Formats: sequence, C-alpha cells, structure tokens
Amino acid sequence: MRSTLFLLLFLLSAAAYSQVITVNRDLPYLSLGKSVSYFIDVNSRLTIDQVAEKAKRGEFLRSDADILNFGNSSSAFWIKVSYLNQTRYKAFLVLDVSSIESIDFYKRTSSGSFTKIHTGSLAPENPELIAANNYIFTLPDGNHSSVLQDIYMRLKTDNILLVPLKIAVSERLVEGLNSTERIESIYIGILTALFFFNIFVFIRSNDRAYFYYSVYILSLFVYMVCYFRGYSYYLGYDFRVFINTYPYLFLGLGSVAGIAFSSSFLNLKVLLPQSKQVIRLLIGSWVFTMVLCLLGYKSYCSMLVQILTATSSLVIWLLGVVVYYKGYKPALYYIIAWAFVCLTSVWVVLSLSNVFIYSEVSFKFAPLGFIFELLLLSLAMGDRLKDLTAAKLVIQSEKMRIQEENLYLISTQNERLEKIVESRTKSLRKMVKSLEEANTDKSRLFSIIAHDLRSPFSSLISLYSLNDLDLLSLEEVKMLLNDSRQSFDHIHNTLNNLLYWAQSQLKGINTAPSRFSMRILTNDLMLVYQPLIKKKNITTEVVITDEQDVYADLNQINLVMRNLIDNAIKFTPLGGHIRLKMWGNENFMYIDVCNPVAGVLNIDQLAEDSHLQPSYGTSNERGVGLGLQLCRDFVEKNNGLLKASKEEGCVVLRFSLPKFKAGITPDSNK
Repeated sequence: MRSTLFLLLFLLSAAAYSQVITVNRDLPYLSLGKSVSYFIDVNSRLTIDQVAEKAKRGEFLRSDADILNFGNSSSAFWIKVSYLNQTRYKAFLVLDVSSIESIDFYKRTSSGSFTKIHTGSLAPENPELIAANNYIFTLPDGNHSSVLQDIYMRLKTDNILLVPLKIAVSERLVEGLNSTERIESIYIGILTALFFFNIFVFIRSNDRAYFYYSVYILSLFVYMVCYFRGYSYYLGYDFRVFINTYPYLFLGLGSVAGIAFSSSFLNLKVLLPQSKQVIRLLIGSWVFTMVLCLLGYKSYCSMLVQILTATSSLVIWLLGVVVYYKGYKPALYYIIAWAFVCLTSVWVVLSLSNVFIYSEVSFKFAPLGFIFELLLLSLAMGDRLKDLTAAKLVIQSEKMRIQEENLYLISTQNERLEKIVESRTKSLRKMVKSLEEANTDKSRLFSIIAHDLRSPFSSLISLYSLNDLDLLSLEEVKMLLNDSRQSFDHIHNTLNNLLYWAQSQLKGINTAPSRFSMRILTNDLMLVYQPLIKKKNITTEVVITDEQDVYADLNQINLVMRNLIDNAIKFTPLGGHIRLKMWGNENFMYIDVCNPVAGVLNIDQLAEDSHLQPSYGTSNERGVGLGLQLCRDFVEKNNGLLKASKEEGCVVLRFSLPKFKAGITPDSNK
C-alpha cells in the first residue's frame, strides 16, 4: 500500500514538470515535443549529475511544440524524456534530424549512474547506435508496467537547432521509417530525373538557362537531401562531415544559379536592364555568405541565410511579375512556379524565427514546396522550349530564304565582277598609258635640256677660250656675241619656262592677282624682242581698242606674253608680219597674237596640246614644248581661257583675262 502511494505521488510530481510518454504499440510515429521538457545551459558547462539535480528541483521547462525550435544559439540544450514502456518489445528514441553537431545521450544503469553515448554530424561513427539520416537510440529495459524511465540528451550546434523526437517500439519504428523513406524517395527521384533531363536539354540546345537550372537543381538536391534530410551517409563518412561543415556553400551555389537562371529565363538584360544592379547585389550577397561559410562562420551564415532566402525569392518573383506586365508572356508559368518558392521560403523563415509554431507539417513542407516549385518551373521551361523551337523554325525558314537569295546573287555575281574587272582594267590601262607618256615626256625633256642648254654654253666657253688666247680681234668678238644673242635669249626663255613648270609640278600654281595694264606690259616686251624681230626682218603691229586694266597675276601673264611673242617670232617666216590685238567686252580683256606659219599646221593638236612636244622655228629655233602648256595653265588659273585657231594662213592664239573692277580684291577673286 505504501509503495503504491509512493508511486502515485512520484508520477504526480513528475507530471508537474513533464508529461510521461506511455510506450505501446498504439503510440503514433510522430514528433512528441510537447511531452518532453528542456533546460538551457547558457555556458555549456553543466554535467549530467548537475542537470539531473536541476530536474529534481523542477527547473526544466515544458515544451509547447511538437518539434522544439531553439533557434540559433551558442548555448547547450538539455532534453529530458520520461516514459513508461508497457510492451515487451524494445523501445527506441529517434532524433529525426542529422545536422546537429554534438549529441550526448544519457541513460541510467541498474546501479543508478548514467552512461553516455556521444554522436553528432561531425562526431566519429559510434557502433552503439544506429546513425543514418537520423539517430536511433535504444531505450533501457525496465519493468513493463510500473517503472518510470528518465533519459537526458545534451544538444549543441552552430546552426538552428530543431529537435524532432519520436519514440516507438521496433514494429512501429520500421513502419514509420519505411513510410518516411517512401515519401522522400519520391521527391529524390523527381529531383534526379529533373536534373538529368535539363542537363540533356542543355547539351542539345546549348541554352544557358538550362545549365543554370541544372546547377540549381543539383545544389538544392545536395542541400535538401544530403544535408537537411541527412542522406549524406550514403556517400561516406568524409562527405557527411564535409557537407555538415559547409552546408551553406551548396545552398549559396544553388541560390546564385537560381538567380542567374531567373535572369536568363526572364531575359532581364533586355526587358528590364535597370534590374542589373539588383541581380548583382543578390548574387554578391550569396557569394559573401559562401565565403563566410568556408571561413567557418557557420552560425552567422545561418542567420544571414534566413534573410537572403526570403529576400531573394521575393525580389526575383517581383521582377518576374514586372516583366510579365511588360508583355513577356513566358513569365506567367515562372510567376506561378516561383510563388511556391516564396511561400516556402517565407513560411520556413518565419517558422524558424518562431513567428509560427514549428510543427511536423512545417518540417515536411520545406522539401515538398521546393519539389512543387521545380516541377512547375519545368513546365515553364517546357513552354519556353516550345517558343524557342518555334523561333528556331522561323530562323531556319529565314535562313533558307536568305540562302536562296544568296544563290541568286552568286549566280549574277560573276557577271558583275567581270564588268568591274573590265572597267578597272580599262582604268589601269589608261593609268599605265599616262605613266608611259609621262616617262616619255621626262626622257624627251632631259634630252632637249641637254642639247639646247649645252650647245650655247659650249659656244660661249669656246668664245672665251679663244679670247683668252688672244686669237680673236675685237670686231670678231662683237660679231660672235651678236650671233650668239639669239641662243642666249633662247636659253633665258627656256630656263624661265623650266623653272615655272617645275614649280607648278611640285607646289601647284598659286596666283597673286593685282591690277596692271596689258598695253604697258606688251609694249615693254616688244622692246625686248626688237633685236630678234629685226634679225628675221619681221614687221609688227599692235592694235589696242580697249585699254582697261586687267586683274591677274603679273608674273604669270608676263610669262604667257613672252612665250606667245617668242613663238610668233620663231614660227614666222623671214619678212613676215606679226599682229597683236587687244580688245574686250564688259568683263574680259582679249589678247590675240597672230602670225603666219610656213607649211601645214595642225590646229587641233596645237589647241589640245597637253604633252611635251618640241618644235623647230623657221630658223631652226628649238623649243622644249613647255611654253604653250604653261601658257594654258597660267591663263586658266587667272580665270581666263587660251584658244588656238587658224585665219587666212595665220595662226591666232587668243586668251582672255578678267577686267579690273572696283571692289574686287585678290581674296574675292580666288
């Protein structure tokens, strides 16, 4: 009687602090967080005996959630589970999470002391417990009907601490594990199929959006399946340690790939270029988180990831909405699909922040939400692939049309090229002919210069040599000098022509017009040429009907008149007559140089003379062929025109010059 009363009092006192779990075959395989109590070890220094003593004093707190959520804290958390095993089967405690770094499981021995089993995501493998994607601890045996059992667990992590605890006998345990694995195997298979399908499409289409999407799926697969659901143990102990040490490396990589995929899928660079800075900021934030994770700041990364996950999802979804309302219809499926990401992310973040109570539904909602999102995104990608295929068909059709046009162009190109080649060949032949003529003119010019300039100078040197030897009398010297006068005048005129011609070839012809009288210029030149005129017994006549001044370059016109008068004297027969006439109209003064010629004269050749053609006068006077060409060029540069004609056995060379008018300046003339 006393023992029964003592047991009732003990149960009542225990129930005041924690609910006793009755273990039987009807106990559901669900989280039993509301049936346990916990204590927060702020400094992480308490021993099991100290904790047990605090439990006796009632310092443990009752849990009010099926899944305990202790948030992100550096403290150690002690969990107390009180149970009665009313079956003859072994009972097991299941910690249905694999990401806790340090787990210490304490149970009493028959002597009343505690034994410890240490495990955790970063702990070495322990043969005393079953460690798969969760931790299964064997509960101690006891009297199947009356003995109350207490067990303690010490948990510590650098991450958000979620504690889904379940107790079941072996039969229920196997059923529960099989049910969970069947559900999880479905979305693992879906993720695997989606990954390989999109990789295949990327290889075939070379579309970067499929590559980003494939990386997104793979990274989420590693994070959700291997880390969050703990299936990393399939890949070995080293991989399990690595992924539990750097979990946010994979989540960050997946988020960056997801943002890049969204940017490519929505064509943000073209449709919404102002979003570039937002995309860069989001990617930079995730890269910063990945770097922090690699540096070992896992706890800080956990807090940062919660903010970034919700923020990135919402921002990307809003960009999709904006692009859709701008007329980009493929964004519709994307908006619907990404809405699941937003809902899942926001729900999980708020649940982890204890805004919502974290329950069994929350624990399973996260992976399922991402699975639905990936399936819907696959539909969006399929719709996009259909649009791309249609676009490719249009492009191929356009290419065929362009190819047909190219074939037509090619068929006529040979004919066009032949015409172009023929035209250019003609131009080249003209150029070659012009060069040959120029080369001939150059050779002829130098030969004439050598002959015409050397002979007079040789005669002059011989004259001086004879004079130095006193072989000539004064009368003979005067006679020889008079005979050489014509040669000297010819040399002087030839040198002038050569110098002006060389200047025109090197620098071009520059005019410096001024006002002067053609009558005075002509009279002065006639005085200069009087000796030659008398020697050939030529009569001259100067007829002036207009004495108005002209406006031209004096030196150039002087050279023109000298050449025309010199040519007239040269080609006029002995005893002939030369007539110079000056007349005009309102704007121009005309100067005619008229003289008879001996023999037949080709006026057309004289009028169009553009090459160096030497000629001989009636007394064998030889020229270099430059005079008439220079006259024509200089007259044209002074706004005049030189023409040649034949009138009654005489050749007439006529050129015009503008008259001087008040208000005209050299600049205005140019």
